[in-house]
Amino acid sequence: MRIGRFWRTARHLNVDQWRYRLHRRGQHILARLATTNWTKRLERKILITPMADPAQPVLDVIADQVLAQQMGACGSSLAEMAAGCFTFFGHTVDFGDLERIDWRYAEGGGDDLLWRLNLGYMGYAVPWLASGGSTDLARVLSLVKSLEEQNPWDMQGVFRDIWNPYTASHRLINLLVGLNLHGRAGGDLGQPDLDLILDHCRCCAAYVADNPERDIQYNHLMKNYVALAVYCAGLDILPADWADLPQVAIKSVQQNFLADGGHAERSPMYHLLGLRDLHLLRASAIIGGTDAATLDDYARRAAIALSLLSHPDGDIALFNDAWLGEVPPEGVAAPMRIDKGRHDLIDMGYVRLQEGEDVAIFDVGPCGPDENPAHAHADFLSTELSIGGVRFLVDPGTAAYAPGPARDLCRSASQHNGPHVIDAEPIEFWESFRVGRRGRAEIIADLDLDAPLRATGRQDGYAHLGIEVRRSLGLWPGRGLLICDLWLGRAAVQRAVSRFLVPGYWLVENGEATTFVCEGQTVTVSVLIGNAGAVQPAEWWPRFAEGEPAHALSLAAQPLGTEGVFGIAVLFHWGPPPNVDGRQTLDKLKDRC
Repeated sequence: MRIGRFWRTARHLNVDQWRYRLHRRGQHILARLATTNWTKRLERKILITPMADPAQPVLDVIADQVLAQQMGACGSSLAEMAAGCFTFFGHTVDFGDLERIDWRYAEGGGDDLLWRLNLGYMGYAVPWLASGGSTDLARVLSLVKSLEEQNPWDMQGVFRDIWNPYTASHRLINLLVGLNLHGRAGGDLGQPDLDLILDHCRCCAAYVADNPERDIQYNHLMKNYVALAVYCAGLDILPADWADLPQVAIKSVQQNFLADGGHAERSPMYHLLGLRDLHLLRASAIIGGTDAATLDDYARRAAIALSLLSHPDGDIALFNDAWLGEVPPEGVAAPMRIDKGRHDLIDMGYVRLQEGEDVAIFDVGPCGPDENPAHAHADFLSTELSIGGVRFLVDPGTAAYAPGPARDLCRSASQHNGPHVIDAEPIEFWESFRVGRRGRAEIIADLDLDAPLRATGRQDGYAHLGIEVRRSLGLWPGRGLLICDLWLGRAAVQRAVSRFLVPGYWLVENGEATTFVCEGQTVTVSVLIGNAGAVQPAEWWPRFAEGEPAHALSLAAQPLGTEGVFGIAVLFHWGPPPNVDGRQTLDKLKDRC
């Protein structure tokens, strides 16, 4: 069984991924078994890498962008961090003093690795250095020294966290732009002590250039190239060994961003991160001519897609691995006015229905790129809904990255707002980021409904059980949303369920129909076809690993008279309810090819 699962996962990897995975693993083994030779080789690469000048004017724009992002991410916690108390993802570790910081911190808990990665990014160093003060500079110097002392390259596991190329890429950007800001704030960039930070930046640059994540590709590899581009912004000329950097960076952008502007990994959060990196790459000025115009076009289309993936509250939808607060959207792209109507991200696989502050976002795409679906959730045909600007139907967000029950739960179909099959998954998840068998969703032709805004999709994730699933949406702005789900296949009997997740800040009132109340809005749930259970307490994770109360309403499908056909129809209405016929809609959905 494990061999089969491995094959279903590995067969999608491309040749470069296989080749560079073996190459990087081999380097890591050499680092531990033949430390002297491996270290000497890398040290030679470091020595021939020119030292960046943080006072280069090209870095000014990059530094201003990064400062705004880091102030949004950790600006409110700088005093605690200065005292040695760090909080990431709701988990606080108090070292008591910066001198006692433990870069190898591990309690054996779920997401210690992700916590260490964020500690190693050193994003907090940016606002400290931006102050121009000697005390803040001394803090950063102390941290760089302790990081190097505690994380030699021959240490077991060091390439998974502190010297992971992704971590080193973040750290390179943060320290280099921090020095730029320090100088512009009146700090003396001629101090000998600053050479230690600059030398660490050079070390990170040489290490990343020697170890780009071509085995993982996508957002990781793009981050590597963006970090090198930022480093080159501090140089007079591109190093000879990096002559192909502009070309490979453009190629990575083309892998990450699709023709419709959406991110290939299909996570609105990683889309936001990718758009931020596009801006940094463009500002680095290493790419010119027609390729610079190409970057501008990618950034323009990605900014439009970001608006289509956002709710009226200004923040992103939570499909796949996504959470709020990782990147403040306002620091990446100015909010765009979206015309009312239907907007399709055909390649990314999302549909947006909108008028005013009533917005439905519909997931009708694949789980991610076949070569790297690491951030996929089983959210096929899931729907998020804002009413009057307030989120009403939500995807669960992300509870964990470490392998275990929390990770499995938040990725499972049973936790999302899509039609699913009990005790079955449309995606074969394993470990934290592995995917074996995987289904797909797609947009199909709309039904002939009276709803002003409509969208219809199907998914084949249960094809191994002989089941096909379809969903149709009809939105009457200011009035209601009709959701009709259909299961085709005899195996669906007594197993076909749709679950809807509502944030806990909506209060539940039960009368003849279930109603939810929040901020003066009242939403009534009318089940037209299907068997509704009682509203149950549930949980969602709008911020990483930080659970918040929610309500879950589950509807079991009814047989529709034809063998092997089951369906539900539910109307959420917050105005005069539209006159709809759920059975008629399901019949049309059944006949749709």
